Amino acid sequence: MYQSEREIADPDGGADSSHRVAAAVRDCLAPLKVSHVFEPVVEHVLRGTEPEALARLRTHSVDAGMVAAPVVHRRAEQVAAVADLHPGWTRQAADAARRTVYRTAPADVLARFGQVLHAASGRAPDQGEPSWLLVLADDVVRASGAVDAADAQSVLRRWSPDVVAEVARAGAAPGRTAVHATLSALLYADSRNGAHRRHQLLAGDAGVAFLARHSDALAEVVTGLADHVRRDVAARCARSPEAHAGLAAGLAVDADAGVRASALAALSRLDGPRQVDLLRPHLRTASSDRLPDALARLADLADGVVAIEEALADGDGDRDRDRDRDGDGDGHADGGSEDPERARLLRRAVYRVRVLRSAKAAVRVPPVAAPQDAGLAEELRILAAGSGPDEDRTWHDVVGRLALLPDVRALRDARRAAGTPDADRRTTGLLVTRTTHTGRKIGAALTPQDAERWWPLFAERLDLADEYLDKGDGKRHPDQSAVDTTTMILTILERFPAVPEPLVPRLTSMALAANRHRLSARRVLGDHPGARASALDALSGPDGSTRSSAAEWLAELGEPNVVGPEPGWEFGQGVLHPSARTLPAATLWWLDKFREQALDRGVPADDVDRWLGLARPTLRTAADGGGPVVGRLGSPLLLPPDVETPATVYGPDDRSEYQLIATLDLAAIPPGATDLPFPPDGQVLLFANVELDDVLLPGGAVYVPAGTPVEEREVSLDYEPYGCDSPEDLDGDLRHTGDLRLVPGVSLPSCPLDDETLAGHPFARTLQDVWSEQSDEGGRWQLGGHAYDFDGYGDPARGSAVQEPGEELTRPEDWVVLAQWVGVPMGILYWTITRQDLEARRFDRVVVQLYANP
Repeated sequence: MYQSEREIADPDGGADSSHRVAAAVRDCLAPLKVSHVFEPVVEHVLRGTEPEALARLRTHSVDAGMVAAPVVHRRAEQVAAVADLHPGWTRQAADAARRTVYRTAPADVLARFGQVLHAASGRAPDQGEPSWLLVLADDVVRASGAVDAADAQSVLRRWSPDVVAEVARAGAAPGRTAVHATLSALLYADSRNGAHRRHQLLAGDAGVAFLARHSDALAEVVTGLADHVRRDVAARCARSPEAHAGLAAGLAVDADAGVRASALAALSRLDGPRQVDLLRPHLRTASSDRLPDALARLADLADGVVAIEEALADGDGDRDRDRDRDGDGDGHADGGSEDPERARLLRRAVYRVRVLRSAKAAVRVPPVAAPQDAGLAEELRILAAGSGPDEDRTWHDVVGRLALLPDVRALRDARRAAGTPDADRRTTGLLVTRTTHTGRKIGAALTPQDAERWWPLFAERLDLADEYLDKGDGKRHPDQSAVDTTTMILTILERFPAVPEPLVPRLTSMALAANRHRLSARRVLGDHPGARASALDALSGPDGSTRSSAAEWLAELGEPNVVGPEPGWEFGQGVLHPSARTLPAATLWWLDKFREQALDRGVPADDVDRWLGLARPTLRTAADGGGPVVGRLGSPLLLPPDVETPATVYGPDDRSEYQLIATLDLAAIPPGATDLPFPPDGQVLLFANVELDDVLLPGGAVYVPAGTPVEEREVSLDYEPYGCDSPEDLDGDLRHTGDLRLVPGVSLPSCPLDDETLAGHPFARTLQDVWSEQSDEGGRWQLGGHAYDFDGYGDPARGSAVQEPGEELTRPEDWVVLAQWVGVPMGILYWTITRQDLEARRFDRVVVQLYANP
């Protein structure tokens, strides 16, 4: 019962639960005294009277905000104003009062308190989700998770999902039933309302039992939730797999790859026949882009391939009936029921099981090599015995452990011994699900040494190798990096001692294609006689692209009288700029990958091709630090005797000399390696005093023609370099690298674009986003090409056209990036020059800029 302040103050009033609840509610709502809405709101919470107080509450944002968001920092005068009207009030005391309410108040009081919190947050009463029940549940966990106190644990023990449903029922929470309202409130998430707190109320045995009892309602609610929430729900299905079998089966063909993976993991808790029954309907109904994961599971289950074959037979029968009915033989009139892509996937799945899986002896494999590391061997023994901790926890540092395994089949065998289902698939799956310490997937950074440890497992399971040739990327979240599994598995297949014959037809087809994977496929095939014969046949085939690819391949193999096509042929006539068409195929690989991903993002092919026309050649550092030497970094400074050390001159005896960053050997730069008109020989010295004072740096460049006598020059440097303690330390870091090695690269615009460019390229921003994902983590140095974007600062080349008073006018489009160096923390240096000055060898006009965000 509600008690007035006089009754609460009466020492004879008793100390029953209603007394404690009333006092606690007053402490919670004390900030409302400042706005004079305190009494009506308290009346509403404790008695259910004056519901109009909620509307009044929404008009008092500051004081109501102290109730809705008690943890938000408030000004001292705001807190003091509340304490003056409610002596002893603090935010900590208010939270303790909330825990009293949550621990002891009846359901109707809790419902009205939740409605007050919802109103105090400023939400409209008819806004729907997030509802007052969501706000209440979120606050329950917040108030109880902030302290490690007995009352906090009592609150969490009380607030099972059943109690949430009781509160929902008492307050008529929005939803078809109280259970639907509860599930929506506990699972809902958006950009403002993370669900990680409320998910705690679904944890434990009570949460598992609640979800199992209400599996039908859960299936109805989950369809409208965000991807990451569906992933969480799919994972929860594993706690009661039979109860949620239907839901998990539905999520097994969800639009999100991570949801599919979690749902299939939950289904794996069921026996094989049950999984086949649940997944069988998808063979006829699921869209082809969502089907491969379910097909892979069926392929690993007894009778799963039979189900696939039955679906194929049913589809063939439907097509025959359509043909008989329509009489035109196309099998698709009136919406013929067979999807050609689905049929292809089904047939390939059957081939993998019936042909490739039985081809284990196609390549000889060595015996399984045991790990030499004693600790790792013991972990595998524990894993095999099934007596250790959860497998995923044991192998949380799987990247480091894999590096110690000479043969990953040792891990596969330990999993088999432990009774892990699909031990082969789960082990190979590490490549596309686990990330390195830098956030990259293992498979995306697979080295030849890694491939040496992996190839025997794939040699024993050619069906899995064939699956990975299908470009699945193992991406379980939009923010995760993807893995080009086609490239990954081709890298592994290169380590095979001989090309596996069952894969030769498919590899030959890839080798004769026009995309980037043809290069790796050819390395795998080598001089395989059957593949070479197919290439010779293709020379006279009807498809022009295939003829070009065959000619390119056979020319590489030294076939007499075969001349390869011009570089860049795979992009089509007139797509690439002439300077980019001369790039080696291994460099154009990046543009092909870009084109593929841009098309996957929905950019029309014509727009992609127009953007590819902006590609320009560059020289850049490689991720492995290899490549030809084109210069050196740091001192010594070698200049002709009659050339002064570059400096800013303030007066006859006042010079601030520049620091040498790099010396480029122009004779080592092949013609056409960049889009710049470099002199054919000589040296270019790049200078910069790497300061943070301004975007424009003291610095520049000096050209020393070939054969010019030089002398070593001492330099007096007096500035504080960004990122180093002294100029001498910076020079030491540069000299530690020493040789500047660069390899061919290609670049596309990444800086913010001007209106004219945007008008001609309506998908430019999407295309730039796609290009930004093309990285091998190299590229600290780049000569020529487009500038790297840095935090949207703008294009440093076009920006160099901004003139100081009295300077000669230049056009933005005349400026180019001579060099760029990602050489300071959170920053990048650019040396820019006009194309005309570069042709005239006026390196004294180079502009140096530093874009940084320290």
